[in-house]
Amino acid sequence: MAKPVAARGTGRERVIEAALELYSAHGVSGTSLQMIAAALGVTKAAVYYQFHAKEDIVVAVLEPAFDEMETFIAHAEVARGRRAQLEAALAGLVDIAVSRQRLAALIGGDPAMSVVVRSHERFRHLVDRLDRVLVGPEPTAAQRMAVSMLGGGLLMTGADARLADLDEETRRTEMLRILRAVLLPPLG
Repeated sequence: MAKPVAARGTGRERVIEAALELYSAHGVSGTSLQMIAAALGVTKAAVYYQFHAKEDIVVAVLEPAFDEMETFIAHAEVARGRRAQLEAALAGLVDIAVSRQRLAALIGGDPAMSVVVRSHERFRHLVDRLDRVLVGPEPTAAQRMAVSMLGGGLLMTGADARLADLDEETRRTEMLRILRAVLLPPLG
């Protein structure tokens, strides 16, 4: 029986979704263009038609998260007051970590994905902006350490099997509570 043909214009999205599934199972280095093509039931040439290189697929997998980061960072940057800026940044981080937990786990746990992320100019720029919001203009060593540790922890919560039984709302609530406890100054 022949595979159903996808609607015109969805090829790119299908490649991105198949790549994310395969990256989650095999890592970026362990996933070939042939594997992506086979998962879609198309030729490797059809994948090349959508993307010219494997790194282009990795970047396309990351782009929606980059777009979300751009939005919440911009909101945080213009929020009035330090606490409001931190709240906006933390809420945005948690939303991405929860809604895109497979991707977060890949960024945190796959060395090949991490290399692409670190070499991508847009992502580096977003991280620089986010750091300025989270630690301010003159961060202490403790603030820098806290942001680094919490960032790594956020990325890895999606990959931690011990948390698999927690629903999205519980994850979101607890992540935000913990981040606030560590990074927000006490009210008063």
